[in-house]
Amino acid sequence: MPKKRLFISLNPDENVLNELGIIQQNLKEKYSVHNIRWGETDKFHLTLRFLGDIDEENIPALAGTLERLKFDFETISFETDKIGFFPANKYPNVIYAGLNEFGNNTELLVGFIDKIILNFGVKPDKKFIPHITLGRFNRNKRIKINEPENTAIKKFIIEFDSFCLMQSSLTAAGSVYELINIFNFRK
Repeated sequence: MPKKRLFISLNPDENVLNELGIIQQNLKEKYSVHNIRWGETDKFHLTLRFLGDIDEENIPALAGTLERLKFDFETISFETDKIGFFPANKYPNVIYAGLNEFGNNTELLVGFIDKIILNFGVKPDKKFIPHITLGRFNRNKRIKINEPENTAIKKFIIEFDSFCLMQSSLTAAGSVYELINIFNFRK
């Protein structure tokens, strides 16, 4: 049975992508001695849940279930916070832009998503940490970051009025993302 590699995300608008691109460019200069594969600006997103390989025949049911969600909010808002590293600045795998949410709407949304994906054989990830991945360190050439982990960045607001079901296809040139569905908070 054919499968598709899926994730659920909040996708920033073009203005936010441009701001994140400026931050990323500054980091490229700052961390030029590290072997980092920098993400493409147009692919920046906030992953709510990675679903992995889902049977193609189950995707319409998944999308239909997500479409029926009702919310007491119309937007999810964040402010950029800091640059961080996963798992830590000692030999990191990922460099990211950290986000602080105004309220707890993402927690509510992720809670709904976690209940839904269980019905499709997907166990929820560990605790959700709001961030946008800017780059990934080469696993074979990682070196310790000798700076404080929480480097401040330009603060700006990021608002989302929808979430997305996305497909990720792995190619020799990197991941290719395809939008499957957009689900608006305003119904």
